[in-house]
Amino acid sequence: MTKARRLGVRTPVLYAVDPVLHTLTFEYVEGPSVKDVFLEFGSLGVNKERLGNIASQIGDAIGKLHDGGLVHGDLTTSNMLLKNDANQLVLIDFGLSFTSTLPEDKAVDLYVLERAILSMHSSCGNVMDQVLAAYHKSSKQWSSTLNKLAQVRQRGRKSTMVG
Repeated sequence: MTKARRLGVRTPVLYAVDPVLHTLTFEYVEGPSVKDVFLEFGSLGVNKERLGNIASQIGDAIGKLHDGGLVHGDLTTSNMLLKNDANQLVLIDFGLSFTSTLPEDKAVDLYVLERAILSMHSSCGNVMDQVLAAYHKSSKQWSSTLNKLAQVRQRGRKSTMVG
């Protein structure tokens, strides 16, 4: 999370580490998960404009992570919060994150998010296309990652057909 913050991605602030009690104390982020906001699409003021803004923030954040050599490892809408006072995206749960410069690892990161969005948020339309458009703008290395994403998608389809 500290590396992500250095890359310009909002994460909860780490306040304290207690090596004796094996605890971490983080900032409490007040606000809903992106999952909850996307599930409310079409009601409670969640319209296409707000959806587009959130998708842009997601793509931008992932682009910054990936260009900095950081793979989240568990990109789902449950691991993204929207800070109440500013409607700013905050990424959480870096427990599966790792460093990598491989387009394959970055593409799998995007694929995990895509599968999460398709399975949970099909009513949100082309939100993943908006995420990828923002990723394209944000990442200097977008081309190799998005090319690899197409290959990862093909493998994913084959495994669901066969296995």
